[in-house]
Amino acid sequence: MNDFSIRKAIATLFGLAFGVQALDAQKAWWARLAYAAVGLDILRRGWSDEELMPDGEKRSLADAGPMARSIVSGKSTVPLQFERARVGSLDERVAKIHEHMIASTADPKVYALARAVLSRKCGGTWCVPQKDSLAEVRAIFGEVRSRVRYTWDPVDYDAFQTAAKSLELGTSDCDDMCILLGAMLRSVGYKVRSRVVWTKGFSTWNHIYLLVQLPTTEWMALDATMDKPAGWEVSSELFVHPPRDFDVKE
Repeated sequence: MNDFSIRKAIATLFGLAFGVQALDAQKAWWARLAYAAVGLDILRRGWSDEELMPDGEKRSLADAGPMARSIVSGKSTVPLQFERARVGSLDERVAKIHEHMIASTADPKVYALARAVLSRKCGGTWCVPQKDSLAEVRAIFGEVRSRVRYTWDPVDYDAFQTAAKSLELGTSDCDDMCILLGAMLRSVGYKVRSRVVWTKGFSTWNHIYLLVQLPTTEWMALDATMDKPAGWEVSSELFVHPPRDFDVKE
């Protein structure tokens, strides 16, 4: 038996195993759908020239967010909840984001996580030096980047998530990333505002990210949807219109 035949046999076995799970009526519908999608993808890859598990996909389910793990495993008994909305104007969209950000600031999970990030010890000293605002902001920004993957909303509507929901799922779009990062920073005393941009190639305002105020009164950009360091933001050369900044109002 050659390598390709072995590959097809392995793919068939795994694909059928996932297919059996997809037919299990005791599992929630979304779990069955997920099993079916994975099984079909394994079969497709196994019977083609694609790698069964490309490098970017060689991750265990344990690396996913806790809610995502429970949904895919079929063990979740909690419905997937988020605010499904169609917002009209840009101001309405930003107001909705800020509404969730303000509410999430008082969430015990968000409050505790922000403090856990800042109170880690490196030997006998604090990993994040006390009263070092730039280090604190960078630490919280890095935590969000490491926990949450940028993922688009559904095609038909905007799904606004609380900060806790983004942490549970491990995915967010730019709106929800602002909610999570803004809530964590606000919970440890930092003022934030949102910046919305309209870049070339789009017909309207297409992206939002945070600005955080440092003690120097400087506002620093934080775009957690990009694999870039704190302080990076899209080049002004790409702007169709000047960006719009929105303060977070209680």
